[in-house]
Amino acid sequence: MGFSSRVEAPTEELPGPPAVELDVPTPADTAAPTQPAAALPSATDLGEGLGCLGTLYSHKYTWVLRLTSFPDGHKAEDQAEGTNVAKYFDRGWCATESSWAGLTKACCLSLDVGKMRAGKEYDLDSLIDDCVQAGGRRPPLLPSAFAAELETKSFTNGKDDKPLVKGLYKDAFEEQFGKATVLNYRGLGWGDAEAAQLAE
Repeated sequence: MGFSSRVEAPTEELPGPPAVELDVPTPADTAAPTQPAAALPSATDLGEGLGCLGTLYSHKYTWVLRLTSFPDGHKAEDQAEGTNVAKYFDRGWCATESSWAGLTKACCLSLDVGKMRAGKEYDLDSLIDDCVQAGGRRPPLLPSAFAAELETKSFTNGKDDKPLVKGLYKDAFEEQFGKATVLNYRGLGWGDAEAAQLAE
């Protein structure tokens, strides 16, 4: 029994793409005052969505890719007005996301892709090697230490975000450490200082 290299076209007619009916507004439609306003998410919806971020970033099976430095040639002054252009670990949300990703996650699942080198081709192993070492991942902070450190971070909307972020971090910390049975922090290049912080 051999293999045939001949390919035959199907004998039945294949269905085409489904018909699409577009309802394109006319200029009169777009100017009409009776157009319904787009529904904005409620504060409840927004709160529920933000409440899931800690679980998303800290879950032991999610990969987190952190871009802690801008690519070569990028200029902070080219950002839109009002953009938080502070360094990665000085920005409140970035520091929070990085802290969530460092709670109970294995070292290879939180990568600093800012450590990638231009012109180098990566496979998964070399990507992990380059993006874990000196990737700025610290031992997890207790919620009280995180809250104190957060006071030094910049937020675009700090007066509203800081209390929210403190609560979200505390919730994620309690959730992840409450169900963790194994902690695997090997390969992060930690020493005595990090071991002492972890023992807190």
